[in-house]
Amino acid sequence: MSKIVILDAHLGAPKIIDDLLQRIAVQDPSLAEWIRQLDPVPIIRECVENALNRLDGTSGIRKGTTVMDYYGKAYTGRLDGVLRTDKLPNGLGIKITGRGAIDFVADKYESHWREEIERLRGLFTDSLLAEITSSILQVLGYEVEIRSTNTQEGIAYSLEGVKQ
Repeated sequence: MSKIVILDAHLGAPKIIDDLLQRIAVQDPSLAEWIRQLDPVPIIRECVENALNRLDGTSGIRKGTTVMDYYGKAYTGRLDGVLRTDKLPNGLGIKITGRGAIDFVADKYESHWREEIERLRGLFTDSLLAEITSSILQVLGYEVEIRSTNTQEGIAYSLEGVKQ
């Protein structure tokens, strides 16, 4: 039976930010403490939107608005973004929880859909990590440029920062 589900694994974006903040604390403990006082959810929302925009049009990916099941029924929960490809026409939904974690939403009915879901999750995760790293570097006073290159393995990201 076809059914849209929230996939088992989710991306704990707050943990990613905490890991980066630990690195910042080594260089500037007071700045790290100030950043910890911020609500991470708006930053994560902006990073998710930037990651979705960065992926749109690359590697056969397009942004969408809804996730459908095998029978064409739309997911009725809130989604913060959707990625589609020809191999996954029903889409992979991205949902930010109230605590800032990322859930992925999709219908895994067809085996080739499951393969494409995993590929898209990996590409989105890499893009999101680049965006979160860029946001933290900007807080540290860097002007940051993210570059992406299509490779056989996926998309490679490089960040270049200049201290202001």
